[in-house]
Amino acid sequence: MACLNGGNCDFSAVDDDVKTGDEFPFERVFPVYARGTLIPVDDPVLLDFINSGYDPIWDSIRAEAKLEAENEPVLSSFLYASILSHDCLEQALSFVLANRLQNITLLATQLMDIFCNVMVHDRGIQNSIRLDVQAFKDRDPACLSYSSAVLHLKGYLALEAYRVAHKLWKQGRKLLASALQSRVSEVFGIDIHPAARIGKGILLDHGTGVVICETAVIGDRVSILHGVTLGGTGKETGDRHPNIGDGALLGACVTILGNIQIGAGAMIAAGSLVLKDVPSHSMVAGNPAKLIGLIDEQDPSLTMEHDATREFFQNVAVAYRHTIPNGSSVSGVAERGNVKKRI
Repeated sequence: MACLNGGNCDFSAVDDDVKTGDEFPFERVFPVYARGTLIPVDDPVLLDFINSGYDPIWDSIRAEAKLEAENEPVLSSFLYASILSHDCLEQALSFVLANRLQNITLLATQLMDIFCNVMVHDRGIQNSIRLDVQAFKDRDPACLSYSSAVLHLKGYLALEAYRVAHKLWKQGRKLLASALQSRVSEVFGIDIHPAARIGKGILLDHGTGVVICETAVIGDRVSILHGVTLGGTGKETGDRHPNIGDGALLGACVTILGNIQIGAGAMIAAGSLVLKDVPSHSMVAGNPAKLIGLIDEQDPSLTMEHDATREFFQNVAVAYRHTIPNGSSVSGVAERGNVKKRI
């Protein structure tokens, strides 16, 4: 059966005696990781899913993996097992996640079934995993290729595992969702509550130490660096965590606490502690964070321009010296790049 790329996505066991036209040459040379039995081929929902046809991202991932296997033969078995033996991104990603998150009580074959079952039955997740990997490729200069994100970048892997856990949570399978969250936290050092709501086209750059709590909401095209916390301020219940607007950029080690709004296209400077609402298309910095500028860019998350130059800090220092007690700035504008700093 075909997957998004129109290939044959047969999840049944592969017969080693049967050769196909697309057989990878390293298959019989190197041992291949164990593959679990996935969704039955007669699943009616999957039969609808497989007719989507063209999938350029998956085609690119396969092409990259084939080239890397030829250039680095020692990794050929790993690349074949993780990517080239599969017929769609959902199956390959499920395999990678299952092997990274398995332990003695959560077997890789069980996890692979869970991940793939959710992914191929949810069009939203199918869309999100592709927009997310595109975000990593476009915005993270350390991301060498689509395949490197799928295979190695823990920010991407943790994000996609969250998407499956979130679906399970909404289905009422909260214990299983929490078990996945726990394993993701242990393995990747990224803690995303399965009830949190996260949009598409997200970048978790590095990802280490990111904490996203239960009622947090994150819009589309948001970029989040390592050490970011979206948390609460105490023991309050209900909607108690931040809401991040589309296209926002959260710098390294930013802490945002409480049920507050971070406007669309806002930029939060590294190390800031944010306790109040942040207007759209503005820049805040400090502990506690204060408004230091306005941004002309629609989505600063896409450019990832958050450099800490000497000129930038001089402007910030001037802004703080001329800030009135309520945190708003006196008149005057100093321009730098696409940012207009009110000083």
